[in-house]
Amino acid sequence: MFYEKELDLTIKDIAKLLFIPEKEILSLIKKKEIPSQMVNDKLLFNKQQIIEWALNRNIPINISDHEKMKEYQVKSLNTLLNEKSFFYKCSLSENFYIEQMVNLIELDKSVDKGIIVQLLKNREELMSTAIGNGISLPHPRIPLMVGRNKPLINIYFPNKSLDLKSLDGKPVHTIILLISQTIKQHLSILAHLSFLLSKETFRFALENRLNFKEIIDIISHIEGTRGE
Repeated sequence: MFYEKELDLTIKDIAKLLFIPEKEILSLIKKKEIPSQMVNDKLLFNKQQIIEWALNRNIPINISDHEKMKEYQVKSLNTLLNEKSFFYKCSLSENFYIEQMVNLIELDKSVDKGIIVQLLKNREELMSTAIGNGISLPHPRIPLMVGRNKPLINIYFPNKSLDLKSLDGKPVHTIILLISQTIKQHLSILAHLSFLLSKETFRFALENRLNFKEIIDIISHIEGTRGE
């Protein structure tokens, strides 16, 4: 049983966290389909339990102050990238690289970075996201809102390559962190990245850690010639 101090979420909090109307949450409680507990005649929830509950049902989690979400159409990867998306000479270790990457992200103070770390680790426990050729694509198992109006992509260049149990056994020299707001977004971003990574020029740019402007220019060139 959880101590009362761990039951720190109300129905209103859950509605915001999961983008589920309060009436629907009450219905889930009545059917005993969502973990909750009555404390002093007040329904309360444990954050850890709710995250695990959402994780098992592929329900998006909102850890920002946003109360609504608009679908962001990913037409070009460059619409998601700028100078702050690139992290050079990162001190990342094989045991704590997820925490270290998340700590480098500039987010509102209201955003619980611990949840991001937890969800990224949950995904890695299923199977390594190191896809080979020195590239890793860590991402949460479920969509996640972190207080931005579009998905987040960050590219990290560790000081030294990391052994992240890559599919081809090669050490990872580039980590591309993805945090999407919807499954549709996530699939779209993966399709863009898959196409870019199939091009030698893009792989060269990452492996040789070119300046972010050069990388963005290469992406623009590759995407601009996609239909040719």
